[in-house]
Amino acid sequence: MASVKITSIVEQLSGMSIPFKQPSDPDWAAYSSSLNTRLSFTPAIVVIPCDVSQIERALTCARKHELKVQARSGGHSYASHSIGGVDGAMVIDMRRFQSTNIEGNTVLVDSGVRLGNLAKAIYDDSDQKRALPHGTCAAVGMGGHLTHGGFGMFSRAWGLAMDRIVGMTVITADGKCIHCDQSVNGDLFFAMRGAGDSFGIVKSFHLDTEPAPKSVLHWSVNMNDVTKSIERAVKAFHHIQKFVHNGSVVDRRLGLQMCVSWNRFAVDGTYLGPQETLETKILPAMLGKIKEEKKTILKEFDWLESIKSLNQSQDIVTDPTSTHQDRVNFFAKSVVVPEPGLTQVAMRSFFKYLFNEGARAPINYFILIDLYGGHDSQINEKSSDFSAFSHRNACWVIQLHGYVDNDVAFPQEGIEFITGLTNSITSKVRNYGAYANYTDPTLSREEAQKLYFGETSKILWKLKKKWDPNNLFENPQSIQAD
Repeated sequence: MASVKITSIVEQLSGMSIPFKQPSDPDWAAYSSSLNTRLSFTPAIVVIPCDVSQIERALTCARKHELKVQARSGGHSYASHSIGGVDGAMVIDMRRFQSTNIEGNTVLVDSGVRLGNLAKAIYDDSDQKRALPHGTCAAVGMGGHLTHGGFGMFSRAWGLAMDRIVGMTVITADGKCIHCDQSVNGDLFFAMRGAGDSFGIVKSFHLDTEPAPKSVLHWSVNMNDVTKSIERAVKAFHHIQKFVHNGSVVDRRLGLQMCVSWNRFAVDGTYLGPQETLETKILPAMLGKIKEEKKTILKEFDWLESIKSLNQSQDIVTDPTSTHQDRVNFFAKSVVVPEPGLTQVAMRSFFKYLFNEGARAPINYFILIDLYGGHDSQINEKSSDFSAFSHRNACWVIQLHGYVDNDVAFPQEGIEFITGLTNSITSKVRNYGAYANYTDPTLSREEAQKLYFGETSKILWKLKKKWDPNNLFENPQSIQAD
C-alpha cells in the first residue's frame, strides 16, 4: 500500500484518538501475525478499539480509504481471514472487549473473550454453576467460533455453541451499533449465525447456558489392529456408524469422535450419564462386533477438569490481551458427510488411500471424524432456516489436517496428500459440504459458499445487498453483494 495512503489512515485514526498498530511499530509482527504461518498476510493497519464508538469511527476511516475490514477475536482462523486473508486489510482487533456478565441463566459476553475464560467465569462466578457447548481449544475467541458454528464434545447434548445465541450486539457496515435477535433485525441475526465475517462485527453475545454437570465421563478406545487391512477398517467403521444410530443405546448425552491414520484407529468421547450405563450398555454395544484387541480408558472429571482435559490438559485460562500466540504451519480441509453417513464404498475408498499413501505421507497429519448426527443429536434438531449454518443433517464432520515445523516451507506434496485424502471421500459421497471454521483457502469464493452454505448462500447474497452493499466486510471467501 502506498505510503501516502498509510500516512493518511494514521493521521485520521490518530486524530480520532483510536488506538492502532502500523507496520513501522516495533511490535507490529505480534499484532499482525496469524496462527497459520503458511498463510502470512500484511494488514494495512490493526485497530485495537477500547469501545464501540472507536469501532464505528474506524469503519468510517476504512470506507473513506476503501479498505476491506475483518474482525479478530482469538486469531485462530485456519486461512488467516482474521487478518484479512489478503494484504492491505483493516483488522479490528477485539482483544480489549473482555466483559462477561451473568444474568440468571444467560451470560452477556464480549466477542474478544476466550472460550476457556468464559467457561471458568460462568462456572465460578454464578450462583448456579453454568456451562456451554463449545470447542475444545480454550484460547479460541468467541467472535469467529460462535458466528460460524462452534462444535464441541457436548454439542450433541446441547447443540452448537452458535445455537445458544439468543441475541447479539453488532456494528454494521454503515457504522451503526444495533441489537439483533429472532424478533429484532431477525434477518441480520440469521446471517450473523453462520456467516458473521461477511455482515458485521460482534461486540457482544447473549448466550443461553446450561446447568454444569456434576461429573463428566471421558472414555477412549484404541484398536490399532483394525488398520491391518482395509476390510478390517471398513468393518469397524461401519459397525460404529450403525451403532450411533441405535436409539436403544445412544442418546444425546454421548459425544464421540474417531482419530485415524495409516496405523491408528481410536474412538473417544464423553458421556453425561451414569458410568454403569456407559460400561455395561454403551461401550459393549459399540465394541462388541469388533474382534480386534482393544485398550479402553475411562476417567471421571468435574466440569472444569473436563474442559481442561479436552484442552490437552493445559490451563484453560489465558491472557487475551497478550500478544503471545502459538504459531502452526498447516493446511486443512474438511468434509461434512450427511446422514446416514458413509457408504461402505466410500469407507473403502478412504481407507485404501489412507493406508497406501498415509504410510509415506510427506508431512505430519491427523484426521478427526466428529459425530454431529446419530440418534437424538441436538445439532440436527434445528431446522435449516434456524440460522445461516446449513449443516443440519450432518452425520460426520471430518477434519483432514497436515502440518510441518514452522521453520520449513510447507511442501506442495503435502497439500496434494491432504487433497487426495479429501477426494477419496468426496468422490464417493453425494451432497457433501465443508465446515467454515476449518477454512480451506484453496477453495474459490463460489466453491466455499456452495460447500459452507449450500442453498442458504442464495439467501445470504440478498441479505448482503441489504446490510453491506459495498462489501466492506470482505475476505477471499466472504459473501459478496453483486
